[in-house]
Amino acid sequence: MKSHIIIALLLLIFVGCVSENEQKGLDSIANLYDAQTSFSKSFNNSVGVKARKTFNVKVSGSKRIDTLEPTVTTANIAMLMYESFTQKEKGNYTHIDVELINSKNDTASYYYPVEVLNKISAKSKSYHDFSQGLVDHDFEKVDNLKDVNEIPNPIAKGLENKISAMEERLGKLKGYESFGVAEATDEKGTIFQFQGYLIFSNEVRKPYFTVTDATEGKDKLIGFRIF
Repeated sequence: MKSHIIIALLLLIFVGCVSENEQKGLDSIANLYDAQTSFSKSFNNSVGVKARKTFNVKVSGSKRIDTLEPTVTTANIAMLMYESFTQKEKGNYTHIDVELINSKNDTASYYYPVEVLNKISAKSKSYHDFSQGLVDHDFEKVDNLKDVNEIPNPIAKGLENKISAMEERLGKLKGYESFGVAEATDEKGTIFQFQGYLIFSNEVRKPYFTVTDATEGKDKLIGFRIF
């Protein structure tokens, strides 16, 4: 009887090259976290199992990373990387892996399936619309983003007063930036929390977050907080 050796697992890791859009994603992450970024691509195939094609992102040299929760930071990085892909590129990978290296050389690694990132990315629209509405002082637009069952009372005037008071102390609100995404589950179900900073003209950054239901089709804002 002849013996047959079957190679059950194939793992290839290579640097390769990035597309223009992928490079823009890496640059955006580097700018956001004031960090150094690098990448590799890997292909992992075992017999009888769907191939795992991964875009790996490494982020290091960032003082900001030391101050943030790794799980929410890596989720945001993975989402930003995913959103930089063209539609065709999104189909090239099954996962995005993120490795963080802090100032003590401690490493945190997490992986995210692209189908999950696609879902989170779709849910992030309310966060971006909310944030840009604050920057534009379009508080009525922000009010229309909320789920009236979860937030029945108008929020436009309260937000206008809040931002006006902050601008008196901190200068004009000129922009925002995201730094984290969190998933949580309570008795009502699963939610996504999008975390960011409001940026004022004196360069002070004030944290805030928005919340959406993770259920498909429920994309309205169900909560927020500005610190």
